[in-house]
Amino acid sequence: MMLTVRTRHGRPKRRRVGALLLLALAARRTAFAPAPVSMEGAEVELEGPADGRELLPGGVEPLRYELELALDPERSSAFTGELWVSLNVTNETFNITFNARSLRFDPQSLAFFGPSAVAPVEVTENVEAERVTLRFEEALPLGHAWLHMTYSGEMGKEDMAGLYTSRYQDREGWKTLALTQFEAVDARRMLPCWDEPSKKAVFALTVVIPAALTAVSNMPAAAEMTFFKTRRWKKRQQFTKITFLDTPRMSSYLLALAVGRFDSIQAQTSNGTLIRILTVPEQAEFGRFALDVAVRALAYYEEYFGVAYPLPKLDMLAAPDFAAGAMENWGLVIYREVDLLCNVSTVGIARKVRIATVVTHELSHMWFGNLVTMEWWEQLWLNEGFANWMQTHAVDVLFPEWHIWEQYVVEEQSRALRLDALRSSHPVEVPISHAKEVDEVFDAISYCKGGSVVRMVNGLLGEDLFRQGLALYMQRFAYTNTGSTDLWACWEQVSGLKLQKMMSTWTRQQGFPVLLVNASDARAGHLSLRQQWFLADGSEQPGDETKLWHVPLLPGPASREASPSILETQEMLWQAPNGAAWVKFNFGQLAPYRVLYDSPRLRTLLAGAVGSGQLSAVDRIGLLLDAMAFAKQGQLPIAELLRLVAAFKGEQSTHAWQALSEVLTTLHRAVAVAQGDFRAVDVAVGNGLLQGALHEVGFRAKDGEEDLVRHKRALVVGLATRYMPTDKELVKEARQRFESWLKDPLQQDALPDDLKTSIFKVVLINAETDAPYRALRRLAKLSDTPQAVRLSIYSALGAARRKDLRRKTLDMALGGRYGVRLQDIMYPVQGVSSADPSGARLAWRWFIQRRGAITARLQGANVRLLGVVIQCAAGALPEKAHANAVQAFFEQHPVPGLERSVAQVVEAIRTEAKFVTRLEQGVEDTELKDVLQRFEN
Repeated sequence: MMLTVRTRHGRPKRRRVGALLLLALAARRTAFAPAPVSMEGAEVELEGPADGRELLPGGVEPLRYELELALDPERSSAFTGELWVSLNVTNETFNITFNARSLRFDPQSLAFFGPSAVAPVEVTENVEAERVTLRFEEALPLGHAWLHMTYSGEMGKEDMAGLYTSRYQDREGWKTLALTQFEAVDARRMLPCWDEPSKKAVFALTVVIPAALTAVSNMPAAAEMTFFKTRRWKKRQQFTKITFLDTPRMSSYLLALAVGRFDSIQAQTSNGTLIRILTVPEQAEFGRFALDVAVRALAYYEEYFGVAYPLPKLDMLAAPDFAAGAMENWGLVIYREVDLLCNVSTVGIARKVRIATVVTHELSHMWFGNLVTMEWWEQLWLNEGFANWMQTHAVDVLFPEWHIWEQYVVEEQSRALRLDALRSSHPVEVPISHAKEVDEVFDAISYCKGGSVVRMVNGLLGEDLFRQGLALYMQRFAYTNTGSTDLWACWEQVSGLKLQKMMSTWTRQQGFPVLLVNASDARAGHLSLRQQWFLADGSEQPGDETKLWHVPLLPGPASREASPSILETQEMLWQAPNGAAWVKFNFGQLAPYRVLYDSPRLRTLLAGAVGSGQLSAVDRIGLLLDAMAFAKQGQLPIAELLRLVAAFKGEQSTHAWQALSEVLTTLHRAVAVAQGDFRAVDVAVGNGLLQGALHEVGFRAKDGEEDLVRHKRALVVGLATRYMPTDKELVKEARQRFESWLKDPLQQDALPDDLKTSIFKVVLINAETDAPYRALRRLAKLSDTPQAVRLSIYSALGAARRKDLRRKTLDMALGGRYGVRLQDIMYPVQGVSSADPSGARLAWRWFIQRRGAITARLQGANVRLLGVVIQCAAGALPEKAHANAVQAFFEQHPVPGLERSVAQVVEAIRTEAKFVTRLEQGVEDTELKDVLQRFEN
């Protein structure tokens, strides 16, 4: 055990002695003062924990962790740690319980230092709960104390969770680095800790690493010391001991560390904060665009929130292996390479927008999530929903020419509505009993619906009051934890608008409403409005009718109302503005709900607004996506959907084309499996809609061309690849560009990044030999092939017609010579399953046959990765029999932690299968001919 003497910060200094000697000398020890800890704002009363939460026992709170970690990732996966934890014992207890996973403790090192030093009489580990309990013979004295331990562990090998290793190849061969990913509950893999978001503490980290390596963490280094150590075979090696500055008071999941060989570029904000891009060697220059976005975004956020960024530096590290897009560790944000790095001269616009939104998303977390943190995981949306909104707001400020809010409606809001229209969805504030359950709610509800709810509040309050409320929230709750009601209260205080009751209908209740607008049942000058729960499959069950939301009507194009109209009951009569030729509800698509107009009102709206060009692109997008949802549900005849799609002929808006792409992809998938001859639909779309658009955008960018024009070209070519892949002109163009690019893959003029996936698919679909397939697979393995190009190849390889080549593509997910990195495991599966119905069936059979190998490769990784693979392998075939087969398979082979995700996959398949049935039964031949004629006119 330990002999205690005074040392820095008042904590005991350990010396290894026997337990009896420790206890004999304990009386000599005086009380030790705790390390200085900022408790600013700690007096804030939090929402009480919900019943059923599996929390660590109370009574002992961590204040400060002092951790010394020794690791050498290039030589070994092993690491050792020595930890001192400054504690506050608040209630009488005989036990100290903390989280730990796969750590081996030195029993002689475990000791509690209060007024005297004591050793635990029993140490028990609950492996399933990932908890360790130290039991002491006597009740622990109240007040400040220290807990000491030494331990060892193993870094995960590319499993992308906890402290793990990542390999990359440079000119000298393969190298290994170590890095962390702790959210939600993997900090316990690196250090024993109270691994819950409300258990905020200060972290003082020291690392001992080989001198040839570099270590970065949340804070800058405060001191470095180099020394020599004799290792095995009497070989002397130089090591560096790096002590980092103390972190702010923060949650354990935000602690971060990376150790390896890094290149960097850097810049400073106008307020003097140093921002660096860190990469593996010879990659740093590809971070210039992200660095520029970060410098501008951080300065904007400081002004917007009215709170300065509280750390002295911000590092952004591009990791060769990373499970998520990025992670917002305070001061050390870690990204996938593809979401941070790009060649500015060749990058496609979609990738450029992606990098900008990921960077602005993560940097917004420095305030919303890190400075002010959710009290428990059911409030995850406070972190992710707000960042989802803020990323778009910031990009709109930094790049107004991108019209990013139109894209938001097509991508983020649409994803939210698509998932939330399933009975197997969940509320934004979803009850979480055990922290591991949160893995299933890192989804479109927490992110996209959460962001859409924030956008709705912004639309109701207006920008000034919205921003004032956020500033108040940041100032009031800095360095503490909150719940949703705290945010509503701040907005209420600055606006006077009662939000608590209204917002609970959106965040604590599953689903969203459809607003039914009926002119024929209303008095003259009035519209009858009614709300009901919108379900994608159109099903009804007893009790569905009782669900109500506070629905902001947001009518347009009238000016902003002094007091917003809210539908709180099931129905109401609404007075239309005098002289209004037409009115659209949810104007600007500011709220996450759908609107269904009766036929006369819809025709008036289409003729008066869409046809005349008076309706903005974002509202045209809303009408189109709503129509697709109603057609799938059965409330809108499919012929009416096709008429609306035909009305978009000649559409100029890039993001309207993005919405068209979503609608047409769903329609094409249904036509491909429908019983009957619906090829005329594909022909009409190809000849009537796409041929003209393809001729307009062409294949070659013009000098000075705007980003959105390039993006529109990519969308149109992508749709042409789906609807007319054997068109002679398209095939000729694709082959010429592919062959030219293959001779010089760095030649951007031949094949821009944003066209690569589509061109690869056309070439593979029409290939007479397997030469193009082999060439692309070979290129994907080269170490100097950019990650974005690899992803294009992985996504395209499934388009090859031959079944044996598709099987080879699927097997790339399992590793091996041509295998993809674990982080990319879903791309080849998605490429095959989305190619056509045969590919979808093959991908599902492959998953069943290779399930053991898939789960073995994903062992240790976050379960969300397996969920994505299941979605890709099972979710692309809209047939009822397939839905039944998927459900039966997972009933026989359940996946713990993915029960809700699997149910959502099955329900989504059934919903699309019903749409196929409606297509088969709902369009008469004569009606179909009349509708398709509109595409030609």
